[in-house]
Amino acid sequence: MPTIYYSSCSYDSEPLLQRIVDDSESFLEQDCFLQTGGNSFDPKKIRDRLASCDALIVVIGEGAIPLKESLLSAKENIVMERIRFEIVTAINLNLIIVPLLLGETIFPEKRNAPGVLKRLLEYRMYRLKRDFRFEELHQLLEDIEGELEFKDEVEKKLSEPFQFNFMGRDETTGNLSEAHRLGLESCGPSEFERAIDSENLILSEAQRKGDRAGEKNALSALGLTFARLGQTQKAIHYFQKQLVIVRELKDVEEECGLLANLGDAFAISGNIEQAKKYYQEQLSLAQPRDYCALVGSAYNGLGFVCVKQGEIADGVDYYLKALAIYKDLENHDKELELLVGIGLNYQKLGKLKQTIEFLQQALQVSRYVENRREEARILVDLAEAFHHRGNLERVDFYLTQAEGFLFDLEKPWVDSLVKRLRLLRGSLKSE
Repeated sequence: MPTIYYSSCSYDSEPLLQRIVDDSESFLEQDCFLQTGGNSFDPKKIRDRLASCDALIVVIGEGAIPLKESLLSAKENIVMERIRFEIVTAINLNLIIVPLLLGETIFPEKRNAPGVLKRLLEYRMYRLKRDFRFEELHQLLEDIEGELEFKDEVEKKLSEPFQFNFMGRDETTGNLSEAHRLGLESCGPSEFERAIDSENLILSEAQRKGDRAGEKNALSALGLTFARLGQTQKAIHYFQKQLVIVRELKDVEEECGLLANLGDAFAISGNIEQAKKYYQEQLSLAQPRDYCALVGSAYNGLGFVCVKQGEIADGVDYYLKALAIYKDLENHDKELELLVGIGLNYQKLGKLKQTIEFLQQALQVSRYVENRREEARILVDLAEAFHHRGNLERVDFYLTQAEGFLFDLEKPWVDSLVKRLRLLRGSLKSE
């Protein structure tokens, strides 16, 4: 479950914000951070809190957005400075950033928005009514969970082994010579620093010699390194430079893979529209050439951006296309991931029959690949789906299966599942 940092820029909305925080803590079953006030702020305390969080939600109430920063009072200036610090810190920590509008708040166009808030226009905005229902906030929190799962998937992909060129200088000639190669997955902080220094040397040498292939490889290594470090904007910078050379060298398959990396990076950074453009370009190149895995990757990315934009039905259609491809490729891990995602998105659409159908398929695949974590989650998801349908017998059936092994596991992720399971058990007893 994500840890949320809520920041308020409206004094009038603080009572409502406290209700939002309380409901969030109830849903997430863990504490959230809340930052209010405008007398002063402690940058170190804010930085430490954000470092322990997954998402920053900037809550904007009615009348909280001045059109001219020059008209701000001293107290309002402190609030805006705090929010600026929070946003910049969250970007540097690669956190999810969510602007949340309350009531009838209208966010101004970019040219009219105060500088501190302009950056929020790059992210999908949510709105809660003053008399909001818990389900509305529930949807926002579920979307954050889904984005975190996507980020984890991307980071896992980026952590797969690839080769760095660690270069040293020959002690007798002073010339650069290859010393050894190291996989990314085994790197610690010092190795990452060495990798960056080394690849920058290789990049400079390749540029001096006019070696475009060598330059491309160094840019690729730098982009992947910064992506793995969570420094997404730097990763994008190097990926885009690499893309220019890849197109010059006319390597279409490599271009498709690079477009996927750029789509993922922009999606993680919150720039969904730009991510969508890269995924669409990837699809247009990969599809006519039958690059099946890359076509599946593009459909998966497009499904993600559609869901993020609230176009859930279109997102499911893309996910279904990706699922068909990964089934043909016998990529069972991707098949499992997509079956779960499709099932849970059908649940958002209120289509419980399809939710249950896809989660049951996912359960079979999770057992086939012996993924106990996913199996446990799917059993609880199925119990919840049947609970929504009022089929208490099936709720008990799936909870019993989950209880058969969940309580014996000592893993960090078990606690949240056990809490969900016990809540469902409690609801059975009350009914």
